[in-house]
Amino acid sequence: MACLSFSFAQIEAFSTVAALGTVSQAAKLLGKDRATVSELIEFLEAALGYALFSRQGRTLALTPEGQRLKRQAALLMRQAQAFDAAARHVRHDISDEISLVYDPFVPRPFLCRLIETLAESNIRVSACSAVQLALCQARNRSLGSEMAWRSVGVVELDFYAAASLFAGEQPVSLFELASQPQLVMHPAPDGVAAKQGRIADRTFYTNDRALLRHMLESGQGWAFLPKHFAAASWRDVKAIDVEVGNLALSQMIVMLWKPGMTIDFAVSEAIKIVPDVWAEPAVTLAGHAG
Repeated sequence: MACLSFSFAQIEAFSTVAALGTVSQAAKLLGKDRATVSELIEFLEAALGYALFSRQGRTLALTPEGQRLKRQAALLMRQAQAFDAAARHVRHDISDEISLVYDPFVPRPFLCRLIETLAESNIRVSACSAVQLALCQARNRSLGSEMAWRSVGVVELDFYAAASLFAGEQPVSLFELASQPQLVMHPAPDGVAAKQGRIADRTFYTNDRALLRHMLESGQGWAFLPKHFAAASWRDVKAIDVEVGNLALSQMIVMLWKPGMTIDFAVSEAIKIVPDVWAEPAVTLAGHAG
């Protein structure tokens, strides 16, 4: 492709003067000095090898050559303006996508707000097998170089059971807890997260909150759950006092991703946004009895 012998600024100056008829008016419209506009046209004429305007004092008239190029220059300017408009909005017109996985302890109001906030940055969130970002409970183990991580915040926990399950005096002893089935909000018994907080000899695992609620309400066991589940609002379910104490019970939520993925715009933007969204009180403290 041959190099152009003139610049866009020269064509812009020519097109504007041709449309307005004077260098002064063109300079005012373009926000340039009158001398600069005159110089741009002179350089363009020198590059083309012929005059575009005939000068009669302060009056400019298009030469036959200039008349033939006037329309082409005007079309080029409209195309340039269209390109400028597209270039300014291209970031808003392209949607990035990030895949996210999360465990049952992550508050749903937080996830809803996170999806809304990422959408404001034109990043769509979807769940699929090729996960880019994970939100889960901290497992207190070394990740080595396989994963990068960042803490997001803490989820407050408490003990919950049907009112009839521990009918005696409270606080409930560890022996009494161990003697009753424990309901664990996790899909499998062999994971590290599933073993955290396990007290009872008999445990039942579920990753379905509706099923967990049914089991608690029917007195089939007790559970160690996030407060944002609002389990105390479920039928006949209440928070129970335990002899080990109920204060300062919490679980850290962390964000995980593969090293090197921060070069992806959507991932790097999400890593910055997640902690800010978590810090909004409404998304972690709001009860969710789903």
